[in-house]
Amino acid sequence: MSRDDFLDLLGRLDGSRTIEDLERETGLDGEVVREVVEPAVVWGLVDEGAVPVVSPGTAALARLEGLLNDLLEDLVLTGPFWRRILERPQRLHPNVFFGFGLENWFLLSRESGLGSAVQTLAENADLRQALDDFDRSRHDDVAVRAFRSLGATRGDLLRARPLPTTAALIKMLSWWARTDPLFFVATLGVIEERLEADNEEPVARCPFLAACETVGLTPGFVEPMRAHARAGAARRHGALSRALFARMPGIDEETERSWHAKAHLFMETYAGFCDGVLDHYSDPHRPLLRLCG
Repeated sequence: MSRDDFLDLLGRLDGSRTIEDLERETGLDGEVVREVVEPAVVWGLVDEGAVPVVSPGTAALARLEGLLNDLLEDLVLTGPFWRRILERPQRLHPNVFFGFGLENWFLLSRESGLGSAVQTLAENADLRQALDDFDRSRHDDVAVRAFRSLGATRGDLLRARPLPTTAALIKMLSWWARTDPLFFVATLGVIEERLEADNEEPVARCPFLAACETVGLTPGFVEPMRAHARAGAARRHGALSRALFARMPGIDEETERSWHAKAHLFMETYAGFCDGVLDHYSDPHRPLLRLCG
């Protein structure tokens, strides 16, 4: 193959031609054409030009949220932690409630920082504003106010270590924030709690807060948690993922399949996070704060 024939062949690789088209238009033998094109495909220099089958971002998210909700029911809400919260909260040691608030703070205080990776998706000012608003939610201030009533200072919180099950969830979300930010965004609705805000009190149906009231926990702990839930509902953190996906281009089938596979791993790890709280904090002899150093 001459240099001119080679350059002519490369110039025709515009996604609109088949191998047979290239053979006919260039007059080159089909095997010669394949010697150039097939290695280029293997090395990722050119790819299949067929138009992929895609769905609108909101449709793909709706299917993913449906799967996440089903898994939430099957793996999380039927697990030991939430069964006890929903059915027999009076039998739980108060540290289980305090520990759940603490471990959620470990998770949420790091989650907001992970949003920087998602900023690469924000191609307009509205999206950047929504992400900035999420990052400024000040989960750390909520925890400081709640745990001050229990005698813990900000310094104590900063020196405390999350449970291994919490650390596993944090590391997993950190990885997805960097490698698959759209899937990370889709998990926000679960992490931020899917509160039903169809009445004047958007946190009235939060089962954790209801259980706190049932067992009569100190208002110094409960009220900051309630204020955080109310602020999150007002800012519609749970709807942030939908706002982002509404502005996304089409989602191809392969990407959607990979999200559904990750959904199972995410929800299994989230269930481990919840049940890890019950396992650790049910023992009254264990300290509430696991301090480093």
